[in-house]
Amino acid sequence: IEGKEDAMILVYCKSGGRAFEASQNLLRYGFNNIHSFYHGGFPNLEARINEVSEQDKKNHPHKNVCYITGGSDICPTPLPRSHISSDQDILSLGDNVILVDVRPLSYKESFEDSPRAPANKKRAIKKFLKTVDEDVHTIVTFCEEGTFAFMGAKAMIKHGWGGPIYFYDNGGYKDLKKLFVEE
Repeated sequence: IEGKEDAMILVYCKSGGRAFEASQNLLRYGFNNIHSFYHGGFPNLEARINEVSEQDKKNHPHKNVCYITGGSDICPTPLPRSHISSDQDILSLGDNVILVDVRPLSYKESFEDSPRAPANKKRAIKKFLKTVDEDVHTIVTFCEEGTFAFMGAKAMIKHGWGGPIYFYDNGGYKDLKKLFVEE
């Protein structure tokens, strides 16, 4: 979070005690817009996140819901950049893992072996799913920052993908390129 000293940061945990302690540490390190969800903690925050997502019929589930629930029949599994240290962390997610570039086609540079399925094009998602090799076990979507990766993975679930699916979050092509190409 370096460079985000002025950003509003919400700190929470299950009971609230560790959140308060963590917010104190952030203040000591120069962050100045810290909000600690102290009373009630995670259960109340989880309920509010679910409520907001369920009220938004068009976009349910929201990305935050998927972080809480993990992978499900409506949620792709989040794969935050902070949890990935090598290409093997991704390739070990299943027997046959493919990276799917869900960025708009205006992004020309991509991995040679990665199919393109722009998240903003329903037809492209459906076409991609029809062409997926039956040997493919796991899909990992990526984009530039994570939002399109989430949208693409969610669309693939909606249009019939039944296998494990992850979205690479808080990073994108440039980060993955460092893991897969620069070895």
